[in-house]
Amino acid sequence: MAVAVFLVVLVTLAAPTGADSYHEIDPLLYLLIAAQTLTLAWRRRYPVGVLIVVIVAFMIERALNYPPNLAMIGIIFALYSVGTQLPKRRSAIVGAIAIIVVVAWTGVGVVSYGVPAAAMVSTFGFMILPLILGREAHRREQRSLELEARAIRAEFERERRASDAVSEERGRIARELHDVVAHEVTIMTIQAAAAGKVLASDPDQARVALGAIEQSGHRALTEMRRLLGLIRTDSGANLAPQPGLDSLETLIDVMNDSGISVELRIEGTPRSVPSGIDLNAYRIIQECLTNVVKHGGPGVSAIVVVRYTDAELQVAVTDDGRGAAQALTSNGSGQGHVGMRERVALINGTLLTGPRPGGGYGMRATIPLPSP
Repeated sequence: MAVAVFLVVLVTLAAPTGADSYHEIDPLLYLLIAAQTLTLAWRRRYPVGVLIVVIVAFMIERALNYPPNLAMIGIIFALYSVGTQLPKRRSAIVGAIAIIVVVAWTGVGVVSYGVPAAAMVSTFGFMILPLILGREAHRREQRSLELEARAIRAEFERERRASDAVSEERGRIARELHDVVAHEVTIMTIQAAAAGKVLASDPDQARVALGAIEQSGHRALTEMRRLLGLIRTDSGANLAPQPGLDSLETLIDVMNDSGISVELRIEGTPRSVPSGIDLNAYRIIQECLTNVVKHGGPGVSAIVVVRYTDAELQVAVTDDGRGAAQALTSNGSGQGHVGMRERVALINGTLLTGPRPGGGYGMRATIPLPSP
């Protein structure tokens, strides 16, 4: 661009006539024209320096009274670059100084050489317009960059939320798989052991145990299919309803049928609770009963208490087993305890677990409820 402007100025440069009082064209004029045009090649990198060079060259050319030419358009490009390349405050200061200098120089011509006074007004307009246009271009570019950065941040945030959602869903499915599979497989193991012991002496009892194994296997497969359905599709229209506190009696019956004595106590006035609390409370009790089967030892019994109050739901499971204190730790290092703590945290509750004085093990979860 700078070379093109330089060539245009040279082509339109007219030699002065004999009647003119202009200085004759000489190599110095070409040097001044080059300073006002070719230096524009560096206007983006050094906008202030280029503007100074262009203005000084222009003032020297006018002072030596060379013939009028188009080299002064270099001031337009230089001021435009000041507006586009510099911050708002700095560009305004540099532009104002440049305009004052050139307008004042024009005023000297008005006083000393008879230049029309209107030249000062036209010079001001000639210089202020490219500065304003440059500032507007700078503002638009900054706005575009800001919108682009905002879009990048929004995309990053969407990806982060999607990643968090995937991790949360994986954790939820892992908890569901552990709770369901661990519980049903534990029941199957106990029943298989019982069937093996009485297979020869009491075939009828062995058949009962094998039937319980079959039912537990069916339940485990049903739950696993449901969870696989959650993974494979976003639609839950064909999925079985989630278990809740109203399914506790069925769970207790299964435990009693497997040879573990479990008593269910409901205290307070039962009421509807949010589905998230309903499911997680059920899974916590289920995991506790699974641990009773695993670690309670022969002849173990357990009590499940569900207590409703106006402000919270309390669920507690205690057993009199002999192996719980040794098999589990109070901080819950097993996967089942990790899952229980995660579930309680999801519903803003608190969980206490640990061996009971005199033997056995206990768990109590307190879950806040919304106002009725």
